[in-house]
Amino acid sequence: MKLISKLYNRPFNFKAGDAILFFLFLTSICLAVWAVNIYRLTVVDTSLLFIVSAIGTVVAFFAIHFLIKSSYSKLWTLFISIVIGSGTFYFGLLFLNQTFSDKEIIAEDFQIIKIGTLGRSRPTRCFQPYAIIDFHGTEKQLVFYCDFAETMKKSTKVGLVYSKGLFGFNIIKSKQLVR
Repeated sequence: MKLISKLYNRPFNFKAGDAILFFLFLTSICLAVWAVNIYRLTVVDTSLLFIVSAIGTVVAFFAIHFLIKSSYSKLWTLFISIVIGSGTFYFGLLFLNQTFSDKEIIAEDFQIIKIGTLGRSRPTRCFQPYAIIDFHGTEKQLVFYCDFAETMKKSTKVGLVYSKGLFGFNIIKSKQLVR
């Protein structure tokens, strides 16, 4: 079916490759948001996540270039590859690490280095408190619910229950403020 675009006065051609890329683009954005929530409970070096995202971008660029026929320019294909590849690989690494973690659980207290608040959260309109701890040489930010804002001001430690993930990154199972 040929439609005429009124804006440019040229035929509109529907390409299945463009629809596939659009679907993959939206799915990858959702996976990346989910991965950020997993990242908040994973102790991992951020430089490793950048490397994984870069590898995902390269793999996605070549896969899109050779497997999917689309009408997008090389620049748009690169941008779409960045979102699809990095989002998918970033999510995959963190999700597999969390899903296939060890059954052995470790409990330990960590000294709070710094406390602060994030921006307001939408449902409750409060500032979410966070604590930064030194987790065996890696600084980790732990975000708490708004109800813990006053308790955090009096706390000096955070009690964590964690286990090793599939790729060796620690997964935080629970956190509790300790005075």
